[in-house]
Amino acid sequence: MDPAKSLSRHVFVDESGDPALELDREGVSAYFVLTAIIADSAHLQEEDNAARDIISKYFPKGEMKSSKIGQNQSRRSRIIQDVARLHFRHFSQVIDKSRILEDSGLRFRRSFIKFINRILYKSLFQSFSELHVVADEHGKSDFMKGFPSYLERRLPQRLFESWTFIFADSKAHPLLQVADLLAGSISRCYAGLDPMIILEPIRPHTIIIDEWPPRFPEPMGFHELGELQKHDFIVRRVALEKAEQFIDSRSLSEDRYEMAQVAAARYLLYHFRSVDPEEYIPTASLHDHLEGLGFAMSERVLRANVIGKLRDESVFIASTRKGIKIPYGVTDLLDFVSTVNSQVVPYLKRLEICRKHFLMATNGDLDLVRERQFPDLERYLSSDA
Repeated sequence: MDPAKSLSRHVFVDESGDPALELDREGVSAYFVLTAIIADSAHLQEEDNAARDIISKYFPKGEMKSSKIGQNQSRRSRIIQDVARLHFRHFSQVIDKSRILEDSGLRFRRSFIKFINRILYKSLFQSFSELHVVADEHGKSDFMKGFPSYLERRLPQRLFESWTFIFADSKAHPLLQVADLLAGSISRCYAGLDPMIILEPIRPHTIIIDEWPPRFPEPMGFHELGELQKHDFIVRRVALEKAEQFIDSRSLSEDRYEMAQVAAARYLLYHFRSVDPEEYIPTASLHDHLEGLGFAMSERVLRANVIGKLRDESVFIASTRKGIKIPYGVTDLLDFVSTVNSQVVPYLKRLEICRKHFLMATNGDLDLVRERQFPDLERYLSSDA
């Protein structure tokens, strides 16, 4: 097992929103957000103390809650900037309730809560083996008392190498209050009540802000679009679908590199959906992200065993000197073609010159690209290819 993966972490989970799907009903939230604050157990007391100082500064008479900040964007921004000085990472799950069918099984509160939590904890347990989970007890009903055993029944046993799970009062746990702040702030941003720029200070702390159901951009009036616009939409849809399919198919893998591939695909999707779909990600940023999750490797290994293998599995990744990304349109795919053309074609031309020279020098006896040894190269270099 990777040493970094086995490091003990404390996880503090809180939510924002309600499980009701009747969005036209007064007071029902458009989104349901779960946020997990992840802190190294070895430094937990330091983070608790630092969080308490922030809480005392802004909420001297009580708890730090997103609902207490409300519409005061400047105050929320200042608090988030202070919270960003703490040493933690966060994983958030955003549920767009408008995309869930009202007649689905998730219309029942118990089913909704259990299903949504299972999505979050499955991702957490896949990334970190030793976890001590503290969830906010606010609103806890009798059926949630059996939630830990529910997780053990519904998720593979190998995910539970070492873990504990308790419900607790957020008053006693400052990092639960940080989870409340972030969950509420993310919910407000997704609902359009606050600008996304408010979340910018915590971007370095973000493992991922995952969305469910998976969202594919579908423009209205697709059939009235021009040919290039249609192609751009198809590129986006196919690229997102392939990335999601790969994550689903490999999410329970025990292979270290496949786990890193899943983490990389999730990071690329997060950047596409929540940061900027047209912005390239420096390879070094992806490298640092994976290293923070316990996948230590060189950039050369990252390119070969993560990015390259993702492409082998039909996860489409555009690349230029600026970095990599999920393609947003045809131009991004052409960037990838240009990169391949600039790197591969010169090698093939040089190999062809070398091959022909020694074929002529040996009267055809020495073929450097024999069909049995290098069938792909032989096919590419053959005159009838």
